[in-house]
Amino acid sequence: GQSSLGSHCVHHLVRARHKEVMLHPEGPLGETVLECYNCASRNPFILGFIPAKEAGVVVLLCRDCLGLKGLREMSWDLSQWQSLIESRAFLPWLVKEPTEEQTSRSRHLGAGQLAKLEELWKTNPNASVDDLDAPGVDEEPQPALLHYEDAFQYQNILGPLVKLEADADRTAKEALTVEGVAVRWDQGLNRKRLAC
Repeated sequence: GQSSLGSHCVHHLVRARHKEVMLHPEGPLGETVLECYNCASRNPFILGFIPAKEAGVVVLLCRDCLGLKGLREMSWDLSQWQSLIESRAFLPWLVKEPTEEQTSRSRHLGAGQLAKLEELWKTNPNASVDDLDAPGVDEEPQPALLHYEDAFQYQNILGPLVKLEADADRTAKEALTVEGVAVRWDQGLNRKRLAC
């Protein structure tokens, strides 16, 4: 849905750092991957369109390809290029907007709830809006103090902070792993071992 924040799908693309989209099979254009006609870039944030000579036909081009000499010779009016995302939402001819009835029946989420849901999806991809109300989701650790009354208070405040940092480090290291890679060792011309 769309609100004053823009559409939720654009918000998700930004927060999750996704750089590729596929349209829904039931949408106006069917199941289509959006990509630049010239360079096949799929980043929706730099994609736009220009009308082609035939009526009802548009050509998707990325912002980077607009200045290329070969495209100027295609008899397209590149000055009519328009971004696919406007006011933080996809253009209505590209993505079907919900009807008034669908909008009235939907849940209206604020920016804070969307941000929490995005964070929750990082650890649980199957999480839903209902999971935001689960105990422990909103819990923020206590901030570190300059002076502590005793060792017990020190342990109770810094213990959860150290655990959060360790969990964040572990998650970052796990994100760097690549599976399904085969390494072959060879000897180079300088007689040193090389990984291929």
